[in-house]
Amino acid sequence: MKKLFAAMLTGCLLLSGCISYSSHNVAQVQPWPPAAAGTAKPTAYIRVEGQYLHNDQPLTGGFNQAGLEKLVLKQYQDSGLFSRVATSEQEADLYINVKVSNHESSSKAAAFITGLTLFIIPSTASNALSMQTEFMDGSGKLLGSVEKHETITTWMQLLLVFALPFGESTDNVLTRLSQSSLEQANQQKLI
Repeated sequence: MKKLFAAMLTGCLLLSGCISYSSHNVAQVQPWPPAAAGTAKPTAYIRVEGQYLHNDQPLTGGFNQAGLEKLVLKQYQDSGLFSRVATSEQEADLYINVKVSNHESSSKAAAFITGLTLFIIPSTASNALSMQTEFMDGSGKLLGSVEKHETITTWMQLLLVFALPFGESTDNVLTRLSQSSLEQANQQKLI
């Protein structure tokens, strides 16, 4: 009997699922990469900062800083808008500060009840992602800034295990935010 109960408990825990979806405030940039505004492409130095808050309290280890920097750098390199892009500090035509914030909000009580009932009673969490990008010239003078926002909602419930392949990943949302920021900066002639 104990083995049957342990097997059922293990099965329920393995079948627990969640699905995340974004509000699609920021649409996919088409075409990507965008058309460059001029023929002379500037060089750029990018500094990427990440901040993760859970219920308005700073959460250490929330963002993989190296992964975030790599993801943003890839979008800037793939854009074709720059002759050289680097994250190591060096002389450049443009200095770009990218600040990414993730404000996660959820109810600890609801999450506890979901876990206690083996994910039969659902709970939800929300992540408000924002990306603020400042563009400065070689002398450090602010040329302008771009800010983009997106929200990801996550539902956790036992039967959502079947929806796992269709969930939205945070990397996809951060990619859309980066591309949309670059597109707007290019349209505003900040690049």
